[in-house]
Amino acid sequence: MKMDKILLIDDEEDILDVLSLSLRSDGYNVITASSGEKGLEIFEKEFPPIVLTDLKMPGMDGLDVLKRVKSSNPDTEVIVVTGHGDMDSAIDALRYGASDFVNKPVREEALQIALKRAKEKVVIREKLRAYTLDLENMCHIAIGEVKRKSDFQDRLITSSNDGIVATDENGIIVIFNPGAEAIFGVPRIEVVRKTDFADLFPLEIADVFSLMFKSGKNMEDVGWKEVTIHRKDKNDVPVRFSATLLYDGEDIIGSVGFFQDLSEIKRLEQELVKSERLVAIGQTVARLAHYI
Repeated sequence: MKMDKILLIDDEEDILDVLSLSLRSDGYNVITASSGEKGLEIFEKEFPPIVLTDLKMPGMDGLDVLKRVKSSNPDTEVIVVTGHGDMDSAIDALRYGASDFVNKPVREEALQIALKRAKEKVVIREKLRAYTLDLENMCHIAIGEVKRKSDFQDRLITSSNDGIVATDENGIIVIFNPGAEAIFGVPRIEVVRKTDFADLFPLEIADVFSLMFKSGKNMEDVGWKEVTIHRKDKNDVPVRFSATLLYDGEDIIGSVGFFQDLSEIKRLEQELVKSERLVAIGQTVARLAHYI
């Protein structure tokens, strides 16, 4: 997604020309539309990450454009332009998902602040999406390899960024890769063939492994779980994990757990929440201004 692409919608030709010229001088790739209907047609073809639209337009007004854009792609950031003092319309737009609003006449400083906030939210969403997809792909690869090979101590396990912990049929840890060392904060030499899974894992994870060994039923039927690893160095690590039993024919020969460090995802989520709080503050200020 190109972050510099903006769809600008306004029925007043002079304003359209001035704003598009200003935005282009700031390095944006500006696509213009002189009506809500034309703007929506362009949006369905170009899918710009940011839309800047006037609210008061004949035919399809800015509020209708906002609703249609959000219905088509909820992640699109829509900034609305309102008439001076028209706080009711601005508040309505915020209720329907507008990321921000600027008043006419549009001041360049106010517009740049609104655009900066919108771009930050788009960037955070893209990072979250890419990071999550990368984790999913790595997990699928790891699971496929472990199930396919009887000799599961291979290059994939050793080089995986995810934590991979395998036990024998008695629950003694026999594989503890570098990813697991980073997550649990324990060196491999202190764990392999010396530690039972119940002594390493938090109780809620250990219970899952115990249940699998007793029932012979894989955790795959339950799905991924999110837990927090409380390390000895007092640094908590949020993870999600999945586990499966390993078989030789019908005999259980061990188990393996996959642990994905969610620290970066949680950090990005907090940044997104912080960005959304700024918008909420703007909404509150708008409402207060309305009643003054």
